[in-house]
Amino acid sequence: MRLEALQTEPAMFRTSTPAEATLTDADWKERVQHPRAVFVLLENNIPIGMTSILLVDDDVAYLGQSYIKKEFRGKGLAALLYKARMAWAHNLQLKKLTISHRQSNLISKAANQRLGFIYIHSETMNWLDGTVEDVLYYELEL
Repeated sequence: MRLEALQTEPAMFRTSTPAEATLTDADWKERVQHPRAVFVLLENNIPIGMTSILLVDDDVAYLGQSYIKKEFRGKGLAALLYKARMAWAHNLQLKKLTISHRQSNLISKAANQRLGFIYIHSETMNWLDGTVEDVLYYELEL
């Protein structure tokens, strides 16, 4: 699902080192274990979306790597991905969540703003589609 997201929506994801397309199955298995949790949306047992949360330390986690297949967008499913990550964070009694998005990704901005995330800073980033644009960072006190 992650590779599909990177291939179909390269404008929404940052470049990574090493490139995710070169990761082995063992690398992927390692990436979905603690301190990260991965949540998948299913329709009839077929993955249609995914997201993750990564512990930064004992008090803070980063929400990222969200993707919903195009034909399932606009149906409120992103709220389910947020709900799953928020429940995970509350279960661990975290104190803060952080999240980011490409400056031009107004849909992601609207989603995190609905939950009360507050802008904290930006930085220039190289994107998978070969462009350079700021990434905006937000945080939410729990």
